[in-house]
Amino acid sequence: MDPILEKVTSNLDHSFALKEDILPYIEIGWHFHPEYELTLIAESYGKRVIGDHVDTFAAGDLLLIGPGIPHYMRNDAAFYQGNPSLRCRAIVAHFSEDFMGRSFFAKPELKLIQQLLEASHQAIHIHGKTAEVIAADMELLLNKVGFERLLLLLNILYKIALSNERRSLVSNGYTGKAPTGETQRIGQVYAYLFQHFSEDVQLSKVAREVSLTDSAFCKFLKRHTGKTFSHILNEIRIGHACRLLNETAESVGAIAYQSGYSNSSYFNRKFRSLTGLTPLQYRRRWQPEHQV
Repeated sequence: MDPILEKVTSNLDHSFALKEDILPYIEIGWHFHPEYELTLIAESYGKRVIGDHVDTFAAGDLLLIGPGIPHYMRNDAAFYQGNPSLRCRAIVAHFSEDFMGRSFFAKPELKLIQQLLEASHQAIHIHGKTAEVIAADMELLLNKVGFERLLLLLNILYKIALSNERRSLVSNGYTGKAPTGETQRIGQVYAYLFQHFSEDVQLSKVAREVSLTDSAFCKFLKRHTGKTFSHILNEIRIGHACRLLNETAESVGAIAYQSGYSNSSYFNRKFRSLTGLTPLQYRRRWQPEHQV
């Protein structure tokens, strides 16, 4: 599964592409494109990989992804079981580096936006009050045309550029921006783990999925992600557990099991090592009403 080159189109009346996707589940796989991408997840939840970054996503997530960065999202299993109450809704804007003309963002008045676009080459997650404000603007963007649509996009980028409620996702050393056989394998690994993380996942099984020996597979992951197989798997599992702790009232033991852990003590240790909190501390931080 090479990261496919997504062809982004806009009509002759607009200088950038804008779409609202309403789907039963996310369909596109490991892909990249030469345009910048600003995406609001209005409805949906699941897991994502952007470059070498692994995390969960949920409604309200706002991302600015720079050109050429492979990314992949997959909804949680419930979305693929025909549940009519679940759907994916996203608003996505794509724009090229010169969509306003060459050197447009080099103007002094646009220095902050230029710096933002440069920072997006590590992908940016926007959060907090800024994300709420921009989400409302993205909804408005769907109803704008012509000059008003263009002006609103620039205003959105400027608001993000002014905000400190944002974080870079992709590591400084990440270089996997081309559709090579190695990025193909990374995509296959994450696609497999997203589907099977709650099972008894064996390193040898995943290595066979990408046609590598166990030792070659371990070296491959370390070289291209800086992480071990166990660390990647635990990131995915703990990310899933965080969502369940935040959104449900299920017991820690039940959440551990649903996240792929048969041993609660091991789950607690891994959870704390990755988040700095115990599962109960994490739940109390995000759901103060849960005191036990």
